[in-house]
Amino acid sequence: MAKPKILVVDDESAVRFALRDYLEFHGFAVDEASACAEAEARYRKDVYDAVTLDYALPDGNALDLLPRLKAIDAGVPIVLITAQGSIELAVRSIQLGAEQFLVKPVDLAALQVVLERVLENQRNRRKQVATDTREKPLRALDLFLGESPAIRRLEEQATRAASAESPILIQGDTGTGKSELARWLHRHSSRGLEPLLELNCGGFTREFLDTELFGHEKGAFTGAVAAKVGLLEAANRGTVFLDELGDMDLQIQPKLLKALEEKRFRRLGEVHDRKVDFRLIGATHRNLEALVRERLFRADLFYRVSAIQITVPPLSERAEDIPELAQSLLGRITEEWGREPVKLSREALGVLQRHGWPGNIRELRNVLERALLGARTLLIESVDLDFASSPRAGGGAASSRLTLKEMERFHIIQVLKEEGGRVEPAARRLDIPRSTLYQKIKALGL
Repeated sequence: MAKPKILVVDDESAVRFALRDYLEFHGFAVDEASACAEAEARYRKDVYDAVTLDYALPDGNALDLLPRLKAIDAGVPIVLITAQGSIELAVRSIQLGAEQFLVKPVDLAALQVVLERVLENQRNRRKQVATDTREKPLRALDLFLGESPAIRRLEEQATRAASAESPILIQGDTGTGKSELARWLHRHSSRGLEPLLELNCGGFTREFLDTELFGHEKGAFTGAVAAKVGLLEAANRGTVFLDELGDMDLQIQPKLLKALEEKRFRRLGEVHDRKVDFRLIGATHRNLEALVRERLFRADLFYRVSAIQITVPPLSERAEDIPELAQSLLGRITEEWGREPVKLSREALGVLQRHGWPGNIRELRNVLERALLGARTLLIESVDLDFASSPRAGGGAASSRLTLKEMERFHIIQVLKEEGGRVEPAARRLDIPRSTLYQKIKALGL
């Protein structure tokens, strides 16, 4: 485990030496700065876990420097140390973002306790963010369910990839479960307790992708009435998952490459770089090498994002896994819907096994959902399976037997699932206020 890295800011060399000597002996890594400008330069250049900041410095004071440091990285705890101990100064420093306030001469053991406490608080906050940003199905589908050679290879590749730090490129047909695999890789990585933030690159304008990924400053363009934190910044120390990476605008690609290679980026409208530490997982159903040849994807970015490549097998290569997979998926659906457990008959399982599954696991889920909606008993028979109709089209005998409330419930579940459980984008797609969607989720027992 990496040592916590502390930036010690003090104009007295003897104080810096004493702090460095003590903290390094007790398992910290330490950098030093003797003035505001030097501290700000170091803070921009490197990633720190905490800062100890002297109040009086040659080119300013802590109250000048605190807001500048917080503007660069608001998540790093700062401990203010001063010989001028007053209630007013303590209150003002806390208001500006200081985590703790200590008066000189500082007891080094007490400082160690304070640093360990603020670092623990920081870890707990990140754990909470990570928990809030994860997909939370009632019962997770086992990604590696089955015994086919294809799924065993996938599990082996994924286990090795999760333990590395390099970017990962997930390839595979539509509906094979690339997004689920990306979330599994994040959870099982060293960054698993940090945020996982996701963005689908397909169908968005260059301007939208730019501000979503990198953020913007207030006034950067017409309508930018406030500064915006981008995904890379919000996911600091965590993982960024970019779905449909092959659809990313060509002019955004060099900015992403710089962030990957140099660990720094700029918000739109900003002059200075911001440091960032994230792992990238990309996914695509397209052939990126072919896109490189067609000059639709940058070769240098391709080589950077494909350090580790994983190909998710289509369901057609996993016929022997389908009975176990279908029954497990059906169990997940009934639990999500609050239904009694339902089984698939032997004949129904045989029909599922013989189907070609061009839509892969997504198609399998849709078929099972339609069968569950239309089934009259707790056993789904082959006659209940409908491969032709689409729930969105409203076709098929199964959908015609649904009540309006059941159709509403089904549609809301579908949209929430496609939006990864996030209420705000789901409400936009449903064209209803977020508060209304929350009420419907509660009323429908979702």
